[in-house]
Amino acid sequence: MNTTLNTSRYVTKYFGKYEFIQESPGFAITSIALQTIASLVGTFGNALILIITARSKGTMTVQSIFIINIAISDMYVTLVADPMSVVGKVEGRLFFMQYPILCDIIGKMCTISCIVSLGSITFLSFNRYILICHNSYYEKIFSRRSCIIMCLSLYIVGMIMVLLNYAGIGGHGFDDKSLECIWDRMATYSYTVVFSVCLVWIPLIVVGISYFKLFLFVRHKRKQVTSRANAPIIDTKSLRLAKTIFIVYAVFSICWIPFAILLVADVNDTFSHEVHLCITVFAHFHPSINFFIYYFSNEKFKTEVHKIFKIGDKEVIQQLNDQVSLSVVTRVNMTSSSSNG
Repeated sequence: MNTTLNTSRYVTKYFGKYEFIQESPGFAITSIALQTIASLVGTFGNALILIITARSKGTMTVQSIFIINIAISDMYVTLVADPMSVVGKVEGRLFFMQYPILCDIIGKMCTISCIVSLGSITFLSFNRYILICHNSYYEKIFSRRSCIIMCLSLYIVGMIMVLLNYAGIGGHGFDDKSLECIWDRMATYSYTVVFSVCLVWIPLIVVGISYFKLFLFVRHKRKQVTSRANAPIIDTKSLRLAKTIFIVYAVFSICWIPFAILLVADVNDTFSHEVHLCITVFAHFHPSINFFIYYFSNEKFKTEVHKIFKIGDKEVIQQLNDQVSLSVVTRVNMTSSSSNG
């Protein structure tokens, strides 16, 4: 049975230990199972991304810096935030009332992680746009040093956002509707709106416009290729990576736009906890999907995964054995034919 929590601003109910599971067993078990799977798959996938990128030191490119940054920030969500979210759904608010600092740190780190992840996707998308559409400026803008500075700046922005909490602006804690340690959307509503617009909507729109202009540029160049023999050729390798990053951006947008809308829409905290929980869990799926995007859209990444797990070695050995067997049979037949002759 849930307990009612009264505050000066709103009234809501919070769940004690096992109460969420007892009250809504189907909904609770499904959400816990999905988040557990997302945590395991995401941690495994992001670890593989880091390993494969580290293995290719000799061919490390500036875009690899952003890919590493995305994987590190995503791994925090899958390795720490998701498991603690499962704890929140099982134990309820009472567990984190015993460890308030733990919940505060988890929420703050989750905010920083999301800012770093979206920011890295934005920079990486801009990197592809400049490389393909304005190649003459590429090396001036995206040196190894400048890319590292860009990545570090995202962590600084994230830290500023959470440090403002100590000035009484915004906050983090256990959310009784999504049942996890997260951004306190009701602490300072105006700040929540600014956060949603400046750190979610503006980057998403800017990246969307960049990809649209990139699409128009590529289409124009392909028309030139078909009409003129000496038309400039587009680097297909860069274009393939641009497509991969676009998919990463699209998945991020699909996962996080509902959450960004929810932050602003639920002004009076009247939406049901089912709505909040579903949207928050869905948003946290994004860090677990990037591995599959890289695997199915990037042949080089897929090849490196196969090398790590030695996938395909048995097939190669079998082919070699078949070739040897065929060669032996052919020689035997030739010898037999010559002796009969």
